[in-house]
Amino acid sequence: MAPELQTKTQSHYDEYPFIEGGETRVAWWREYLRDFLPDDHIRGALVLDVGSSVGEISRGLIDRGARMVCLDISLQSLRRCREVNPDAQVFNASALELPFADGTFDHVISIGVLHHTPDCRLGFKEVARVTAPGGTVVVFLYNYWNVYNLIFHSFVPVKKRLPLARVPGWVTGLLQPFARTHLGQSLSDEQLRRLLGDKLWTPRATFHTVREVRRWGEEDGLIFTGNRRFYLGYANVMRFVKSGHRDPSARREVQVTCRQCSNAPMERAGDDWVCPTCRRRYAADAGVVRCLGPA
Repeated sequence: MAPELQTKTQSHYDEYPFIEGGETRVAWWREYLRDFLPDDHIRGALVLDVGSSVGEISRGLIDRGARMVCLDISLQSLRRCREVNPDAQVFNASALELPFADGTFDHVISIGVLHHTPDCRLGFKEVARVTAPGGTVVVFLYNYWNVYNLIFHSFVPVKKRLPLARVPGWVTGLLQPFARTHLGQSLSDEQLRRLLGDKLWTPRATFHTVREVRRWGEEDGLIFTGNRRFYLGYANVMRFVKSGHRDPSARREVQVTCRQCSNAPMERAGDDWVCPTCRRRYAADAGVVRCLGPA
């Protein structure tokens, strides 16, 4: 069931990538994440965005000096991400099987993504695994104790009968007040439909308490340092620090792992990555490294 659900999720977000808010949204996230990842933590640091979508959140961190690696299951989203972040390294891969060696990144963020995967717990474990000792993890997950949990599950019969493409424009228009108050800007009809696709037509969404996620962190060697309720409390943004010492003077580089033989690191061959042991190749497609497919 998990591969089938992952394929459905990939197809959904290829057709309906998450919204683009332009410079307004980039600036909003640039400031919002500053409390979680201060400037002196990320300047020159190697940061992974798990589920980057079109890359606007990553753009805000790049503007503050981070060296970004963007990863998403949706190839269409990543093609736009390459345009938004031409200097980032971009990988088409699953959040449940990150193609990187243990402790590769100074910091890792995953904003509004892991709860859409077939196994949120596994995705969280993967995020912790690829974070270096002393590094920061920031995750945004839907809040179990919120009316949105009830709304999402009550809406399942509707979306089974009504494809998102057939939803009338006046229905998507009902989201405009939400967009204005939540995002601080109005959205086009297309963007509103993409927002609706993420909030209600997405193939999967799970909801979690802070207590539950704190327990995950303890199990995975992460120290919980705080959380903030997101808009109307429908999600929590939680911050963890991985046990161990961080050397801020160390310059980390991407360490890609071969899914076929587990060798790490793979070697760069132009824009591709090649395993020196089994010769498996992750080929780049217009700057997007393709890591999906059979191991």
